[in-house]
Amino acid sequence: HVRTQIRRNSIPMSSSTNLSDSWGADGGPPEPIRLLRDLSVQSQLDEHTVQQQGGTSDGQLILDAAPEAQAQAQAQDDDDDGEDNDDAAELDGDLGGSSAGGDSATLGYASDIVGDFPLRHGRHQSHPKYAALYAALDDENESERKLSRQGSRNNLAEEAVVEEEEVPMCQEVGSGASFGAAGAASAAVQVAGLFTPANRARSAPLPGGRQSQPPSQQQQDPPARERPSEGQPWPKRDALSFTRSLVFYGSGSVTDEHELACRYIEEARGMRRKYQNGNGTKVAPECNAVLKQRGQDIEYKFGPNGVVELRSSAEKDDAGNLIQVPPLHEFVNDYHRLVEIASDGAMRSFCFQRLQMLTSAFKMHVTLNGHVENEAQSNLLGTDFYRTMKVDNHIHLAGAPTAKQFVHFVREKLRTESDTVVLSDGSTLGEVFAKAGLDSDHLTIDAFNVLADYSVYQRFDNFNSKYSPFRMAQMRKIFLKVENHIEGRYFAELTKIVLARLEQSKGHNSASEMRLSIYGMARNEWANLARWMLRDWEGGDFPGPVLSTHNRWMVQVPRLWRIYSSKKKDGDSAPRTFQTMLENIFIPMFDATLHPEQHPEVAELLNHIVGFDSVDDEGAAEAPCNCTRPSAWKSKQNPAYSWQLYYLWANLEVLNHLRKARGLNTFSFRPHAGETGDVMHCAAAYMLCQSVNHGVNLDRQVSLQYLYYLDQVGLSISPLSNNFLFRKIGTSPFPKLFKRGLNVTISTDDPLLFHMSDDALLEEYSVARATFDLSMTDMSEMARNSVLQSDFEDKFKREWLGDNYAKGVTHCDELKTHVPLIRAKFRAEHLALEHMLVTLIAAGKGQSVLGQMMDAFSAARESHRDILIENFEQLPSFPEQNQL
Repeated sequence: HVRTQIRRNSIPMSSSTNLSDSWGADGGPPEPIRLLRDLSVQSQLDEHTVQQQGGTSDGQLILDAAPEAQAQAQAQDDDDDGEDNDDAAELDGDLGGSSAGGDSATLGYASDIVGDFPLRHGRHQSHPKYAALYAALDDENESERKLSRQGSRNNLAEEAVVEEEEVPMCQEVGSGASFGAAGAASAAVQVAGLFTPANRARSAPLPGGRQSQPPSQQQQDPPARERPSEGQPWPKRDALSFTRSLVFYGSGSVTDEHELACRYIEEARGMRRKYQNGNGTKVAPECNAVLKQRGQDIEYKFGPNGVVELRSSAEKDDAGNLIQVPPLHEFVNDYHRLVEIASDGAMRSFCFQRLQMLTSAFKMHVTLNGHVENEAQSNLLGTDFYRTMKVDNHIHLAGAPTAKQFVHFVREKLRTESDTVVLSDGSTLGEVFAKAGLDSDHLTIDAFNVLADYSVYQRFDNFNSKYSPFRMAQMRKIFLKVENHIEGRYFAELTKIVLARLEQSKGHNSASEMRLSIYGMARNEWANLARWMLRDWEGGDFPGPVLSTHNRWMVQVPRLWRIYSSKKKDGDSAPRTFQTMLENIFIPMFDATLHPEQHPEVAELLNHIVGFDSVDDEGAAEAPCNCTRPSAWKSKQNPAYSWQLYYLWANLEVLNHLRKARGLNTFSFRPHAGETGDVMHCAAAYMLCQSVNHGVNLDRQVSLQYLYYLDQVGLSISPLSNNFLFRKIGTSPFPKLFKRGLNVTISTDDPLLFHMSDDALLEEYSVARATFDLSMTDMSEMARNSVLQSDFEDKFKREWLGDNYAKGVTHCDELKTHVPLIRAKFRAEHLALEHMLVTLIAAGKGQSVLGQMMDAFSAARESHRDILIENFEQLPSFPEQNQL
């Protein structure tokens, strides 16, 4: 209950107190302060006492409106048998509260008058006390009321200030709304303006006693997910579904440097379209017709530039190449040009300014609309964060089981299969452990020594050694490899344990995109991998092939040229070239696509692959990006990161055209980039890739960061992995990138090394929420982004995001994603505005647009001011009033 008490000139209230004593001499309403005093609840009970007594009060609420109403009020009090708390209990009931507990609403009558809350339109109007009060007020002359209000306002500020420290705080139980000293002063300010015909008209019941419906209960059109088509009206909405604050662009907001930067941005985005949208790939007119043909009608070979060439067998010369990607020298020039653009001073200044604006816009949005998002999310019944789908876009199969799962699996195998021969020399599993001096007592997580610690920070070599339990390479080969003496059986059984947990949806709904390795060391790697994945494994808890509805396989190609170049076959004295490595990776895929009947296992395996990844230590020394052909690369030094990415992309581009023409699935390219090393790795990835894993180095290059934002290039960040390897979580750029609106999500990388719980993905989300102070709306948005970044088939994305998800984030079904529409609209509108701004400025229309915007903002400012001033009967005095 309102515990507001105006102590100045206060007098005890009783049934004999007559409001006519304080009524104005001219018959108008009393002074606001005295009215607020007389209508205040005199209860001194604290909230605990109110709850214990079912919302009743020892105080007494007496509302004597006029002499003729006093008798009715006194009679009502007599009927109440003199109980002092009945009026308070009735007031509590009018608010919809329960007399049986303390969870009822507890706003007092004075707050009701000030706030024009539903209490004023409720059942209390039929009460004799209130009816008489309103009747007396309705009989007053409007001019007299205005005079009284004007006279009372003059003393309002002074009296409110005097009483500020004496008004105790009251709180609305259960809702957290507070009404303190400032609230009392505000009440006094507004109370005089409430006795107007307009306000009484709002509170008057409709004919027949019906009450007017509040806006939230009136018939509403659904909110717009996009701008209505030409000539169509916006949906009928009584309340805005979002709030915007206009940002004023003053004189000088668009400069020559800005125009230069925007032209650079358009040029850079054109480069991405060249490689991503196929704008730079030349396809022969007869290509699709030829590629659809089966049998021996299509020939292919690796060209001298290191890219596969496809041609009809009828063509006898090199002019018949059906698909020509941009050549290496063209890519190298484009890459160096993008590096130059990203490093330009004007470009960096403009992009930094826009990114700062996006950060500020998000902070403003959360400040104004955070509670609206929470309310909207709570109204999305039937779903929550745990039920929405979350895809672990970045997880390596060898590190997919948690340390706990791995140790338990090894312990069981040692107990039940100690006699199984696991090495080519005939050693059994028990003998391997015995030779190492290990027994069942050593099978603990600490003894396995697989969890990352301080020793792996900035040390990728130590990180890789953590995959070997007890630091024994034999253990890794036995349990975590596809190719070994037992043909990868243990690895298959352990993988299916991990997949089974995803399928069972323990704790929450999730899926994964696990990575399998193709090293390019030998031509038969693809065939071995196909046999391992598709084999009908017997035994174990989950027999059958290593496939799951909740997982899609990706292939990772480690950048291990330095190792491959040092290995030579017996009797082979010729140095190896990078061309041979590329052939080992791609020739089996082209063979299986062109001749599936000859390579059925690899052909079937490719149907279960959705994308390719490029992995290894980005901080390792590498050669500069140049135009050396793969067939000429014999140096033991690693080629440039961007050079290797180009050859993976170029051959995938040709392969995807071939597979698409034949109605087969295609592959995305989503490499590791920006984890460490040169930040310009992100420039090459921007040109060539759909999305990247990590990308945390983008916070060091604002130009690339803004380009990633404009094109919504996906970033699958692993904060816990970064924390142990390269970037401590306290300095992680994830919250910054998320607030600015980049397409970011959370992934696990290697649960075996970085996570302690049974559910690594949920642990990752939980740590991110606590560390980065994320709301549940933020969490759901990250989960939605993970599905958008994934390469799950369209039917699954429709199930998880809604049928119209491909149209944009505002068309995702919030009942499936648990992301309120207000958040989706905020993201979509800002992205559209940024694109529009850059395009107009780049076209040289910045100054003319700025002038029009200044005129529009000026008109909006005038309208805003007029609305504020028109709502004052008499404009009060306050500092800098002349600015309005």
